[in-house]
This record gives sequence, structure tokens and C-alpha cells, in this order.
Amino acid sequence: MAKIESFFMSIPCFISMGTCLLGVQGHGQVKDSISVISYDDKLTFGIDLSTDFDEFMVDSPDVGNFHLVTNNEVKLTLRLNYKIFGVSAGFTPGFLPGNDDDGQRGESSFQSYQVNVFPGRLVQNVFFRRMKGFYVENTSDFLPTWNVGGPYLQFPDLKSITWGGSTGFVLNRDFSLRALLNRQEWQLESRGSLVPMIRYEFTKMTNNFEDDTYGKENIVDLRAGMGYYYNWVVAPKLNIAPSLRAGIGPKFSKYTLAGQVEKNNYLVAEYGAGLQLGYNTDRFYMGIIGELNGTSYRDSDSNDISNNLWHAVFYVGYRLEPPKKLKDFFDRNKPVIGKHR
Repeated sequence: MAKIESFFMSIPCFISMGTCLLGVQGHGQVKDSISVISYDDKLTFGIDLSTDFDEFMVDSPDVGNFHLVTNNEVKLTLRLNYKIFGVSAGFTPGFLPGNDDDGQRGESSFQSYQVNVFPGRLVQNVFFRRMKGFYVENTSDFLPTWNVGGPYLQFPDLKSITWGGSTGFVLNRDFSLRALLNRQEWQLESRGSLVPMIRYEFTKMTNNFEDDTYGKENIVDLRAGMGYYYNWVVAPKLNIAPSLRAGIGPKFSKYTLAGQVEKNNYLVAEYGAGLQLGYNTDRFYMGIIGELNGTSYRDSDSNDISNNLWHAVFYVGYRLEPPKKLKDFFDRNKPVIGKHR
């Protein structure tokens, strides 16, 4: 039992959140392109409903497998896009199914905010994300007397705050990644492209333990990766889009517990795959997405640590004419804001 307690006390040092929740956005195209049609002159409102299974797994030689997850199964994300800009806000309202079992799994909270800019073929994203409250999904491995339906082992004060961003470039000028992930464009002909990208994140994790000790970890993640996306246009208004991603980079960690400081550097592997089915008209769009995004590394104690996000999304949106004041502002500031090629 002492090993288990010691292991739980060091959880913040094991886990780097925010390595796989970040979604990459696409680029703009000229309106008269033979392969892409643009809707960036429309003001677009969108809603995403996503069912996430976000698991942090530690394979420890001393304790065994350990699965830590949040009690936020269904997320609601609101999106607003115009020209080369996009903003979004995500949260987990308690009235949605799957977010209302705090008695068994504990109370969790989640908020995220993103700003995306798509100048030419560049892909730029900055974001803020906050997560708090976790439970041990495989509680029965640590409490033999635990029964299904009983309360899980919980870490209600474990909190992660992440600031980060990504910068990428779409190599094929006839391919629109923005059509897949921002829905401000639509691919008219089947195309694919490699998308090299760098990611940069700073995460602060904190936890208050039962013995009144306070743990804090500051984490810096830097990764370079490559993705391949293909947009198969199966009908004028219907597409299927598979994708694969991989990357690698360093993680720098500074962990403080009860006045003791530990610094570590790790090499992290990133991986991902997705499949999207979309429907589009000039005004209305909708679709579904299935994705796996993850990272994996080995720490200084020979623990194999991975973070997998299984992500299923239903999205819907509508495009309409922008208010005159908004349109006039962008028209007056074209040289400053930037134009599509």
C-alpha cells in the first residue's frame, strides 16, 4: 500500500496534458480555384458536440497500469469564423448526458478557447485550456473491495492549465485543410497534402493532497511533426477525409513537492489518425468525425506514459451575410489583415 500511496503522490510528475487536444486548422484559397470554393466572405456560426474519452495511462514497473481520466464525457464547442479568422469556446455543461454522475466519478470542469488565423497556406493556432478533477478508471486494480457502481478513486484538486499554439504549412496549394477542419471552404476535386507542423505548449499542473502537501509541475513541450490529409470528394456535396499524423520532440519538466524540486527532460512521440464524413451546401454544413490523438514517452523512473484522446464529433453550422459594419471594417483593412492568394 505504501508503494501505491507514493505512486499517487507523484502523479502530477507523470502526466503532461494538452499534448493531443489541439486541433490543427486549414488555409485559404482564391475563390475562382478549380479545386476549392471559398466561403470566407460569409459569417459562419458552428456548434460541435463531442464525446471524448481522454485517458492518461502509466505503466509502472512497481505499481502496474494506472488509468486517469476526467469526468467530462460530452463537450459543447461554439465556433465563429469570418475571413481568415476563427474563434471557438468549449466547455462541458452539466445538463448534457454523461456529465451528471459526479457522485460516482467526482466533479470535473473543462474550458477551452482558441483563435485561428489562416494567412495563405500557413496554419496558425493559439489556445488556452483548463481541466480540473480526475478519477482512476481502473480503481478495482488498487481497491480489491471496489464494486461496479461504487465511487472511484478521485483527484478532485488535480488541475491542468495549458497555453499553447501551432504553426504549419500546407504543401499542396490545391488542397484545403481549412475545408476539413474550419468549414470555411469546400473541396471540389479530390486532393491530398502533407502538412509539416511545429507545436509549442506550456502546462502548469497542480494538486492539493490529503496530507496538505502541494504539488506543482511546470512543463514545456516542443514538437515537430508531419501529417497527411486526403479529401475524397465522393459527390458534389459529400466528402470522406482520412488523415494520419506523427511527430517527435522534447518535454522539459520541473516538479515541486513539499519544497523538493525535480527537473527532467524527455523525448515524446506524437501520433494520430482520423476519419471525417462531411456534407456541405453554400449555407449549411454538417458532418461527423472520429479521431485518435496521442503522445507517449518513458520517464526517468522507467514508467511508460501515454495520453490518448478518443474523439467523436458531430458538427453543424450555418453561413450568413456579415453585418455591414464588420464587412466594411475588413474591407478597409485588407492590407493589414491579409488577403487570400
